[in-house]
Amino acid sequence: MLLEFSAENYRSLREAQSLDLRATATRDLSEVIRHPPGLEAGSRGVAATAAVFGANASGKSSLFMAAAFMRFAVLHSAQTAVEGAGALQHVIPFRFDHDHRNGPVTLRIAFLTNATRHEYGMVLAPAKGANRFTRVTAEWLRIWPKNRVRDVFLRGDAAAQAGHAEPLWVSEDGFHGGHRLAADLYEQTRDDVLFLSLASQRNHPQAKSVVSWFNEHLLTESLPSAGKTEAAMLADPQFAGYVTRLLGAADTGIQRIEIADNEEKHRSLQAAALPQFISDFLPRSYTTRTIHRDDAGQDVVLALEDESHGTQRLFHLAGPIYDALRHGRCLWIDELDTGMHHWLLRSLIKMFQSPETNP
Repeated sequence: MLLEFSAENYRSLREAQSLDLRATATRDLSEVIRHPPGLEAGSRGVAATAAVFGANASGKSSLFMAAAFMRFAVLHSAQTAVEGAGALQHVIPFRFDHDHRNGPVTLRIAFLTNATRHEYGMVLAPAKGANRFTRVTAEWLRIWPKNRVRDVFLRGDAAAQAGHAEPLWVSEDGFHGGHRLAADLYEQTRDDVLFLSLASQRNHPQAKSVVSWFNEHLLTESLPSAGKTEAAMLADPQFAGYVTRLLGAADTGIQRIEIADNEEKHRSLQAAALPQFISDFLPRSYTTRTIHRDDAGQDVVLALEDESHGTQRLFHLAGPIYDALRHGRCLWIDELDTGMHHWLLRSLIKMFQSPETNP
């Protein structure tokens, strides 16, 4: 469960900005507060939903992008063999003054997994000049077993600030394999690779657990690619029923949804005179129709494209929503209200706030 995310000097976020889901002293909306195991003593719980409001260009999307980038960096920083060509090179600092444009980017996240609070963070020094590349200048992982903080590993400036002379410090008891394994892993960790990512790639159990949380529980993709919802509905009748109920609960007037797989059209496209590498990636084509009822109780059939933009968006968001509610994941959606009627928005938020639909 996500507790807090913060970003500093990323895109339009010049100063440190934090999204903290831990409840305050207020008693308002107590019904949407959860109390999962592993919270610190005296905690008032964690909010099941949060919304970020602000003017245009105030940094709302930058916060979303920062979380997406952090997930991307953790999952992919150790995948390239060429120095300076990996995931960290995509970091974008604040660009509107010289000091920040050349300054470090800081990303930090706190979450609960296996009933234990974790904090993971990184500081990245953006590339300077044509022959330079983004480097990791600090990285750390902390856990709170039995509500007592323990540093698992500290890298670079994080180790120096804690008074350690070595560029990587690990807890002999808290880091599986101890100093010897950590030293071997660190020797293989380039300046443009996260130690957490490489340790997970080398099958380190604690690193794998944290990286798995990023992969499985932090969902920052708002919309699936074209046809994903249709394909999932055809493959899974339970999911198809869920999408129909979701759209019905949102007062769209939709009674049921019919999907046809245009397999012949797909085959004809593949058979066309196209290079093989193009035809292999052609998306499947579907015909999606929504069924309504008129005043006389007769069916009225509409193409999905004839529905409102908000209804279409909710249809395409159904997959991530279903996944998040079913498996207890954290779902980030940027500009959720765009093109969506406020009743649709209200119904969706209530699904995440209700313990029945979001246990």
